[in-house]
Amino acid sequence: MSSGLSKQDFGKFVQFFRQASPYVEGHRGKTFVIVIPGNVRVSANRPLLQSIMADIALLHGLGVHVILVVGAQQQIDDMLKERNMTPKYVGGYRLTDREAMRIAIEAAGQIRTTCEQFLSKGPAIPMFRRHTKGDGEVHFEPALRVISGNYITAKRRGVLDGVDFGLTGEVRFVLKDDIRRQLDSGNIVLLSNIGFTAAGEVLNCNTYDVGLHAAAELGADKLFFLHLDEVAALNLPQWLPLSEAQNMLMEKLQQMVALKASMDTTILPATGPNAGPPEPASAYGAATSLSASQLRAYQAMKREELVVDLDIWSAQGFPTAVSTCVVACCKGERGWSAGRCIACVKRAHLLDARIDGGLLLELYSRDGVGTMISADFYEGIRKALPNDLDGLAALLEPLEKAGNLVKRTREELGDLIPNFTVIERDNRILGAALLLDLGQTPDGVTVAEVGAFCVDPVYRGSGRGDSLLDYVEQDARGRGIQRLVLLTTRTADWFEQRDFRWQGAAFASELLPLARRARINPARNSQLYVKNLEAPADDLTAPGKRIGF
Repeated sequence: MSSGLSKQDFGKFVQFFRQASPYVEGHRGKTFVIVIPGNVRVSANRPLLQSIMADIALLHGLGVHVILVVGAQQQIDDMLKERNMTPKYVGGYRLTDREAMRIAIEAAGQIRTTCEQFLSKGPAIPMFRRHTKGDGEVHFEPALRVISGNYITAKRRGVLDGVDFGLTGEVRFVLKDDIRRQLDSGNIVLLSNIGFTAAGEVLNCNTYDVGLHAAAELGADKLFFLHLDEVAALNLPQWLPLSEAQNMLMEKLQQMVALKASMDTTILPATGPNAGPPEPASAYGAATSLSASQLRAYQAMKREELVVDLDIWSAQGFPTAVSTCVVACCKGERGWSAGRCIACVKRAHLLDARIDGGLLLELYSRDGVGTMISADFYEGIRKALPNDLDGLAALLEPLEKAGNLVKRTREELGDLIPNFTVIERDNRILGAALLLDLGQTPDGVTVAEVGAFCVDPVYRGSGRGDSLLDYVEQDARGRGIQRLVLLTTRTADWFEQRDFRWQGAAFASELLPLARRARINPARNSQLYVKNLEAPADDLTAPGKRIGF
């Protein structure tokens, strides 16, 4: 049993709860899909899986709706080898014959039982009695209700390029209404690699495919993929905008095409009615199994079609978790949902399964510990450029006329352009914020002023203001700014909800450098609001590191 909290750590304990409280409230009632691939939960990693399940139980207790997808690829491979059979793959997909299917079913049953075992563990009786009233006998039930069943509707992958994939399945859809009812009833839903056809046939599906469909079709707020070295080796940043993640995939594909073109001595696989299937490749191999004809076909495809074709990335050995995150964040893409358009998942997370408490740190700390790929968080936010002057002036003019902002001439605004951050969409400026370095106060604190902060009225309430403020705060932290100040007469409430604190009339405040106080018009009676910033993290080199939900 773990030891109690030492007195010297009481302060840290309380501070953590206070810092985590906005995230606890923000995640309550949200739906998260958590995918645990088979290599994370092999027998040697049983303590690791137990730790992950404990964190999932805690997430459930904090009000999160959890859909758990647990894979079996490594277990199936191990069980095949134990029975003197060789696992077979083509293009990263398993060739599932009847014996492999029986083993897949057996592995899925073992996984389900193990997860249910860990999630059934309740609190220790002495701890329970200490914190509850009553002297009567207590009869304990399993800590959580874990529900699994035939929620995955699949079809055979079939014969592709002459290769019969046997009982390997592709997910058609999940029974989202039934899953939603289970979540609303307070249950954790457990999905596996097993799918069912309309004819009642059992198929072996890809775990990532199951997680992708579950997240997209239920409109999950987050999709998590736990991983080991296959993703960690990429050294991804803590935040990847969707556009940059797509660029990364396209660069990988171009490298693959160039490599194929340079291999003049490569013997292409035989084709024709008498040709046998290509030699099965390892699912974890680095070499591509795409044919020359496939590469030519992919070169003719549009970028938006390529980035959502999971077969490409599976065939070249690129970590499926990364490519699936990109697909999940793409809006209304075709090709992986039987021709139907599905809403995107706004945020997909890649998380090293070996980080103790990684799920909790990712969700309830400011910067997290994994990589987040997002379609929306800082979309279109950038430093202003000289050609933004017209759009910026048009955005600020109504607020200047209303007296909410200090009126600036076009020349003054042009001089301040390098200090502006803007939100752009379709060549239109939707929002802006000014960040001015004010130097140091008499007590040695480095101060910057946030000014001209606004979002186009049509787009207010969409979260763009929060993303813009986050971005500006990161910019300030990276420049060593210790305190942000804001002078306002009309917008105090919005900033107070984002941790700016009122400090009285601005013209008389010693929290401002003397030079800035000298420029304040006392007749406006602008009020001063202050937010102290934490020191930047060691790896914070530029804005874009994520903050928020």
